Amino acid sequence: MTATAAERSHASLLALSVGDALGSQFFVPDNRPAFETQTLPPGPWQWTDDTEMAASIHLVLCKHNTIDQRATRPRRPAKRSLPPR
Repeated sequence: MTATAAERSHASLLALSVGDALGSQFFVPDNRPAFETQTLPPGPWQWTDDTEMAASIHLVLCKHNTIDQRATRPRRPAKRSLPPR
């Protein structure tokens, strides 16, 4: 990925994360007044798994210059063997 493409994708990721965090606030019942008055709810805002996935795709694109599905899979801890009883 070129520096320019990486910069554009990073800017897109930042915009997505802000929109994601703002949008998720309107599912919080205490923020209903902000929704009704079309004002910003109080912070801090939390992002969701949508931003997490977009961030992992961005990282893979910057690192591999392509989508590598194996690299975007969630990491799972290694299985442990239980000791015999």
